[in-house]
Amino acid sequence: MNFFDKNRLIFWVLTVLVVVNISALVSFFIYPKTQEPNRPCCSPEEQQCNAFRDELNLSENQTLQVGEINRNYKSAAEPISMAIKQVRADIITELEQARPDTVQIDSLVNRLSGLQTNIQKENIKQYQALKQVCTTEQAHKLSALFRDLYRCPMKNR
Repeated sequence: MNFFDKNRLIFWVLTVLVVVNISALVSFFIYPKTQEPNRPCCSPEEQQCNAFRDELNLSENQTLQVGEINRNYKSAAEPISMAIKQVRADIITELEQARPDTVQIDSLVNRLSGLQTNIQKENIKQYQALKQVCTTEQAHKLSALFRDLYRCPMKNR
């Protein structure tokens, strides 16, 4: 018996697979890759700045000012945020003890409250600085963005 008669199905499956692979290889070399236009990689700050620019229709000068405001905010708020995370971890660590020290927990909670107050003040400074860059119409849109961010209902508006 002939080899091809015994394994006819395997022969045709392998033949089809070889043809498919060769056609894929040929198309890889013949058709050029479609590339997206080169977009510069944006940092999270630039993405936030671009979001403000798009939402508020900022001019180029305003966009630069917003970028500077956001960088200043991040440099002031990031250490506070890290401290908040550390204090929360310290609270959990203390709570995990067999007999948690309530005086220590109260001290940590007071420190946490102070840090949260500080970060809220930084948020307010950022909002006020952004508002000064904006026109009246843009300031109203900014207010709506912050309301959404803080999940505040818009009373009487």
